[in-house]
Amino acid sequence: MSKHNPATAFITIARIIKERGTRGEVIIHPLTGSALRIASGSDLQVRTKTNERKTLKVCTVRDDRGSLLVTFHGISTREDASALRQATIELDGNELPELPEHEYYHHQIVGLTVITAGGDELGKIAEIMETGGADVYIVRGRGKEYLIPAIRDVIAGIDLSSGIMTVRPLQGLLD
Repeated sequence: MSKHNPATAFITIARIIKERGTRGEVIIHPLTGSALRIASGSDLQVRTKTNERKTLKVCTVRDDRGSLLVTFHGISTREDASALRQATIELDGNELPELPEHEYYHHQIVGLTVITAGGDELGKIAEIMETGGADVYIVRGRGKEYLIPAIRDVIAGIDLSSGIMTVRPLQGLLD
């Protein structure tokens, strides 16, 4: 089974958080492992907060405690970099590398219907909260919101073809 949906044109792999310093450097927060492959000389598809899409060539990349510090050709001042604040970095959905079994991209998880192992429907995954440890799936449905940790003890299965995630809630998780 393919681990990505080729019908999805562009997938967000990272977000430009803000500018850093005075020479056009930006702080990029990776949202997928694909973002960690950003390298000097590569062309990135950037969608600004005004929804403008542009291609920028990476000049330099440095790792900074889980984030990336990046400069682009043609972006040389703090003011230039500030225009990229909150922009997203996107990758053509057909270019996403296949993931190992039981690993998924965020865009594959958001929107899944969540049911318990007993068959009760909880709702749909509305967003993913990154905590530094295990991700937490925010599930909304039936007028409630559930925070489901993305750990093996809780996630019983994911079936992308049917759009269902099955969970085994720990005691008190759904209260």
